[in-house]
Amino acid sequence: MSRFNTAKKAISLIVLLAMMLSLASTAWAAPSSSDDLKGHWAETALRKWVAEGTLKGYNNRYNPNQPITRAEFMTLINRSFKLTESTDIKFSDLETSHWAYGQAAIASKAGYVKGYADQTIRPNRPVSREEAASMLAALLKLNSADLEGLKPIKDAATLSSWSKKAVAALVKEGILTGNSKGNFEPQRELSRAEAVSLLDKARDYAPPATVYDKVGTYGPTTGLTTISGDVIVSAGGITLQNTVIEGDLKISEAVGEGDAFFKNVTVKGTTTISGGGPNSVHFEDSVLVRISIDKRDGTVRVLVIGDTTVQHVVVHSPVKLEESSTSDSGFKNVEIADNLPSGSNVQLIGQFENVSVLSSDIKISIPSGSVKTLNIGEGAGNTTIDVSASATISDLVLNAVAKLLGQGTVANATVNSGATGSSFEKRPANVGGEASGSITAPNAGTGGNTGNGSTGGGNTGGGNTGGGNTGGGNTGGGNTGGGSTPSCTEAPDVCRNAKLSNLTVSGFTLNQLDSNFAATGSTGFNPDAFAYSVVTARTMEPVTAALSVTKSTYSTASYTIWGNLSNHLESGSLTDANSSLQLAVKPMQDSRVVINVKSGDGIATKSYQIFFQYPRTIQEGLKIGSTTWSTFENGQWIAQNSYHIQKGSVNGEKLIDTDTLLLFSPGETVPFLTCTYYSCRIPDDSITGTTGTWDVKIMRNGTILAQGEYRYDLSIVPVLTGDIGLEAIPLTTQELIDALRNEPSLTTPLSFGYKTFVDSAKLQALVPGAKYYNIGAQDMIGTVNALPVGLSKEEYKIGIQPNGYHGYSMSQAYSFSFGNPNAKQQIYGAYYHRSDSPDEDKSINDMFVYVGIYDENLQLLGQFITTLTFDQAHVADGYTPTGNWVPSQP
Repeated sequence: MSRFNTAKKAISLIVLLAMMLSLASTAWAAPSSSDDLKGHWAETALRKWVAEGTLKGYNNRYNPNQPITRAEFMTLINRSFKLTESTDIKFSDLETSHWAYGQAAIASKAGYVKGYADQTIRPNRPVSREEAASMLAALLKLNSADLEGLKPIKDAATLSSWSKKAVAALVKEGILTGNSKGNFEPQRELSRAEAVSLLDKARDYAPPATVYDKVGTYGPTTGLTTISGDVIVSAGGITLQNTVIEGDLKISEAVGEGDAFFKNVTVKGTTTISGGGPNSVHFEDSVLVRISIDKRDGTVRVLVIGDTTVQHVVVHSPVKLEESSTSDSGFKNVEIADNLPSGSNVQLIGQFENVSVLSSDIKISIPSGSVKTLNIGEGAGNTTIDVSASATISDLVLNAVAKLLGQGTVANATVNSGATGSSFEKRPANVGGEASGSITAPNAGTGGNTGNGSTGGGNTGGGNTGGGNTGGGNTGGGNTGGGSTPSCTEAPDVCRNAKLSNLTVSGFTLNQLDSNFAATGSTGFNPDAFAYSVVTARTMEPVTAALSVTKSTYSTASYTIWGNLSNHLESGSLTDANSSLQLAVKPMQDSRVVINVKSGDGIATKSYQIFFQYPRTIQEGLKIGSTTWSTFENGQWIAQNSYHIQKGSVNGEKLIDTDTLLLFSPGETVPFLTCTYYSCRIPDDSITGTTGTWDVKIMRNGTILAQGEYRYDLSIVPVLTGDIGLEAIPLTTQELIDALRNEPSLTTPLSFGYKTFVDSAKLQALVPGAKYYNIGAQDMIGTVNALPVGLSKEEYKIGIQPNGYHGYSMSQAYSFSFGNPNAKQQIYGAYYHRSDSPDEDKSINDMFVYVGIYDENLQLLGQFITTLTFDQAHVADGYTPTGNWVPSQP
């Protein structure tokens, strides 16, 4: 730039160079100092742009009527839309030394300028009106499918063919109009005032939101699609995949307690979560800039999986933020906002970089994982932080009084003056700060246990027998780590590595699975794939396979092997960098291996699962479940029942919601049911008897995955009566409170729950051969005075998919594992969460508990039905037992 200041040239050349200099950093220039905006038709828009600094003139002149060049128009677009990202470009008429080279590089990156066929970009040529329209439509990603928008334009016939759709789209959106005579004059040069007027309208343009309000999967199977505006998800059960959202993403209140899944989705705006429940919002291999959690009622769970990265999360309502098998990405920064209601619980599971707490009187739970920096702000007094034994906080900064619970590790604690009187259940390794002497903490090494008694041994939740999805088996097993591993003194990324380097099974192929255990189509080992299936032949001979595991030098690893029906077989540590396990693989049996890895610095953890499974037939991979609900008729509640077909696994593939299940009556070519979800209600008139046969066809992506017959049997399983040693007992009010305190997996208060016990000696005496059980519960509807007739063989059907997969209730058998014959042993338990909704029904109905009993060959011996009754001492405060079990007197 100094060469212009020192050049000794003629006055005309000085003026010319001064104009070029101004164009490089403003939009145009002129030597006169008079105000040329006063009285101009575009004066309002021009002065607004000047005031905001978007438009800069020279000597108070802007030459509004002068044609604008392509380079100047690109500069104005980039500045007005705040575009800064650039790409490499090469045009024959644009040297890198040209003042507009950087602007053209930004325009190319934004995709609204591509240049001409002769590899030129013609920066100094005035831009025509139709060229400007084409550039702007490309920027806004507007392209009319038809030419209806051209109807108001009287001279539309003079438009070039390449500009018609762009002009039509801009006219349709109200960004572009004709002149007073209705003409557009497409080939006329665009003036600078017209450019500002056009861009001023374009900046205010907001593309219509894309709304997904029906259950289903959206987005391409392969490749990417881009949505230029906002996206609103307003129903549960929606999956969005392979999509770039240029605007905001809103998960609305209409999702309720439902689920939403996002796979390979990039959101460039803000993601606002106002709906969803305790198992709800899943982001897999996705990129999000900012998430705002703001759900009016209840707690929402936000789960990030794989390569998902979230730069910033702002928490306005109770939430569970969880990472699962993330590739060292996940949540970066979390801010717990000052308007989070008192008493709220925020749960953090994973590896978090920075967590800032601005709200007071709340609870933060860290069941596992790590937080690099946790900062309690000056206004965040009375915060309770529960750090479980497997969790770590590297740097804790207290600016307000806090209470630290649990046996987790706090490496460094800074206690500032506002935090005087803070307490620690376990003393931090290092304590500093001006109020460090005021804390209450045990001496190092004497912290004591917080008490982690477990209430229940089954799935959290509840609901109807059949029909709903529940968790399937334990994810882990065994302690992470073990053996002697050298201390890590390498770079932080090496010490933080918790991934395996290799994994093979001799004689078998590893099929990579996604987070829902559906096959991805890829085979072999991938460090970022954390679940695999091994499909065995139904008629194979039993073999011993070698599972070879390679881990990093400094990481520790442990393993657990589960046999058929999730029987625990073996656990241990993998102490060597290269280890091998010997596995017994048998025909028609499932097994599972879980490998847990912890990084050398003890912060990052990963879990790998390998499912050995036999390929199910259609008969084996489907089942019929039932759902009971109520209707209010003639002043009383009446119980209603319906049957649902439920998808499991077929031919070694887990059936997913987008697979189409077609059911046909025998000999018919038109299906009576087309099911594109995990389970679908069966029309009542399609069940013609206690037993029957349907023809089945299963389609995936337009191809037949499986077809054949399904023979159903809805006959009632014989009921085992009398006292056979099984008992269901409701949890007390205090036990419900203690469960929330002691179990990290619980994030919302409980309304009720129960445990099931077995008297081993009595059961074995009265039901000889009893080995396995299957259990579920069902609300009583209205006043009930007699036990039901029982459930059908279909509802007690088990094994429709491999053990450990997420499945339906009552679809898996568990071993009684008889212990002390002289004592009752708990075999199962369930929790039911309360809702914060003001419309929640606070009444608790009595329930029926159903237990199916099987022998060692999984033959059903019978079913036992008992009642679960509640009184005020066995429900949460604020809830009322209905006492609707009123048995008839003998």
